[in-house]
Amino acid sequence: MTQQEKRLVIGVCALIAAALVSTATFNYIVLPMIMSLDASESQQSLLRQLPSIGALLMIFIAGVLGQRIGPRRLLVWCGLLMAVGYFVVMVSPAMGVTSAGMLLGSVGQEGIFVVSVGMLSAGLADPKARASGFAMLAMATPLVYLVAPVAAGALVGLTGWRVVIGMWVLAGLAAAFLAKRLLPPDEASDTRVELWTPALAGFALVCLVQTANNISQAGWAATPTIVWGGAAILATVGLVVLMRRLPEPSLDISVLRHGGFRLLLVVILLVPFASMAFYATVGAQFVYGYGVFATSLIMIPVQVTSLAGAWLSGRMIRRSGIRATGTIALVLTSVALFLAATQRVSTPVVVSLLIVCLYSGALTAANAPMTNAIMNLAAKGSEGSAAAFRGASASLGNA
Repeated sequence: MTQQEKRLVIGVCALIAAALVSTATFNYIVLPMIMSLDASESQQSLLRQLPSIGALLMIFIAGVLGQRIGPRRLLVWCGLLMAVGYFVVMVSPAMGVTSAGMLLGSVGQEGIFVVSVGMLSAGLADPKARASGFAMLAMATPLVYLVAPVAAGALVGLTGWRVVIGMWVLAGLAAAFLAKRLLPPDEASDTRVELWTPALAGFALVCLVQTANNISQAGWAATPTIVWGGAAILATVGLVVLMRRLPEPSLDISVLRHGGFRLLLVVILLVPFASMAFYATVGAQFVYGYGVFATSLIMIPVQVTSLAGAWLSGRMIRRSGIRATGTIALVLTSVALFLAATQRVSTPVVVSLLIVCLYSGALTAANAPMTNAIMNLAAKGSEGSAAAFRGASASLGNA
């Protein structure tokens, strides 16, 4: 890598790490937050869905806005939006205000994810440099998950969940600062793009997710299901009409014409369904009786295994290639999920921990080759669109 490419990789990894702080600690503060704000069952369900909803609303817009105002400027704005949203959560007196703040913060966070990945892919033209860059990016997640949950667990026990939200605010401000200091300046551009098609695409996905959630909770004939389903149909029809009538729609769907790209999106969609990290955190507290801080300590070996998986993945990509690395990692992920399905309430905590370690290590090892493969299929200038579709699949899986 050249010096400029190394600076770009460091900058993107630092930005992603800052944006991940809220994701890494969310499971540790959601229960104290719900109890403190006396949330109803529907509000609890919505609170867990809001990060994915905010991500889907922003995900396609972020890819287009990067072209319109410049990726670095957009990343600064997203960091500030993330900080403002989570500040609202920190001072909120009720669940309604908390939900609005979570939505704003999630929108800013997802903008950082999408634009950073697209910027990294566009800035690393050499395949070997790109493979090394995405391997380093894969290590950012377990590093954050290694440190942030322990800090959150300690703070929740000593001071309460609002101080942890203060960490999120500082992370957003740090992301804005890092984007300004570490990333290359935006090139002058007079690009003018419309925002209707990416906005409708994101809104249609949110409506589909809410429709599916309401079907499972209230049934097909329930009023919320009908309302969300109707909104999904209207948004989809409007999107199709605009895509056909606009001379140059800004939502780039050319990447979807590649069969391999669509298959990779399906894989990325299916993998998060297990939600192993969430269930491991909840299980440690409610099945094995550990407190928040003790749970964060128990999860340290899981993150160490994830770091090892990311490191091994980078070495295997350089030695055996993307396809072999991704295949082996996904097979090991499947083995871990099969073992998880055999667990019972009486399963010793050590056994459960070993299974989660295998899952996290294998999944982290799979992230780098999957992201690398997706971005390699994007044509020059379509990196933002490819990153948006990748993020949309992951968000749908998490929703």
